[in-house]
Amino acid sequence: MKYLVPFLIIIIIILVAGMAFFAGKGAITIPGVATPTPTATISSTPTATATSTPTKKVTGGGILSFPKYSLTVPADWQNSRESHSQDDEKIILTKGAYQLSITQGGFGGAVCLYPGDADTEGPSARYDAYKEITDKSGDLFRRSWTGDEMASKGFGICHKSQYGWGAPTLYGHISFITPQDKTRAMLDEMDAILASLTKI
Repeated sequence: MKYLVPFLIIIIIILVAGMAFFAGKGAITIPGVATPTPTATISSTPTATATSTPTKKVTGGGILSFPKYSLTVPADWQNSRESHSQDDEKIILTKGAYQLSITQGGFGGAVCLYPGDADTEGPSARYDAYKEITDKSGDLFRRSWTGDEMASKGFGICHKSQYGWGAPTLYGHISFITPQDKTRAMLDEMDAILASLTKI
């Protein structure tokens, strides 16, 4: 008799623990108590999807000692080729009043000078400012201008060689022509085209 009470308490504890375990697993439902229904949470924040601008590949070059090359150009740019003989070629990319061209042929060169550079003998072009651009082949360029960048109608493209900064570049004479009321987005687009330049 003296062991009956502790024995009954142990049985009750085991039964309560067992019921709690099975109730947690959903095996037991208690009448009159509503079982909560799980609900899905929908985020009201829109998710951004990556959109890529359609592009095309433009190739050119291989004239005289200049290499062949390719450029990745947005599909809404027009491209054309001009040539007067087997020793010259001009690839022209245009979008509205914006133009990027690469000319290969026989022509002389010039040194590109920037603030702090001393004058040199021979042909040279002096610029106030520049933006450096590295192409896919690892070549380093400077899109160069004088005065206010956004007011400039054209930009010189200089290339770094073992002799310093100069034009034409390894790929030929590269030029940017832009309208007076240009936008930063279009300049960035032109810089990206130049950065896609690759020797083939």
